[in-house]
Amino acid sequence: MPGHARGDASMTLRTGRILILGVALVSLIVAGGCRKKEAPRGGEGEPIHLNALAEIENYKEILRRDPNNLQARINIGNLYFDTRQDLSAIEHYRKALELDPRNPNVRTDMAICYRRKGDPDRAVEELKKAISTDPRHAQSRYNLGVILIHDKKDIEGGVRAWEALLENVPGYPYRDSLKMETTRMRALLESMKPKGK
Repeated sequence: MPGHARGDASMTLRTGRILILGVALVSLIVAGGCRKKEAPRGGEGEPIHLNALAEIENYKEILRRDPNNLQARINIGNLYFDTRQDLSAIEHYRKALELDPRNPNVRTDMAICYRRKGDPDRAVEELKKAISTDPRHAQSRYNLGVILIHDKKDIEGGVRAWEALLENVPGYPYRDSLKMETTRMRALLESMKPKGK
């Protein structure tokens, strides 16, 4: 069968190529040419995706040419935020806020960086500024509640922040679950009150 013979020859040729590639690969490994390189690390020791590094370099170049490019400032801050390089993120967020002090998204992300760096007081301060700029900014109000409850151990203040979110942002997409959580926390606060005589 002519087709069968051609298949055998093709199979032998492929097997030979695979064998040659396998020998070359083993030679490289033995010679140390395939040492695994350590991935760059972010602020929490997590590997940084190489695309993020390339994007950061691109934005650095844009900012070298135009230091007042607001969108580049925000984007590089966001990349540093995503790779948990909080000090660098804060630096670029501050510069972005100098250009646009009324941006609640940037201020909220900067507040989260402060929280991750162990400065919940500064985070609360920044979130309150964001809320004063835009009372309907859901992320600022939500994060304020989280930080007050978890970092500041101020359950009452955190619940008030979430209740204000529900009051000021009627279209909040997680409204039902947040309402249940505030109700649960209010009951917890009530149970912690000393019983009257």
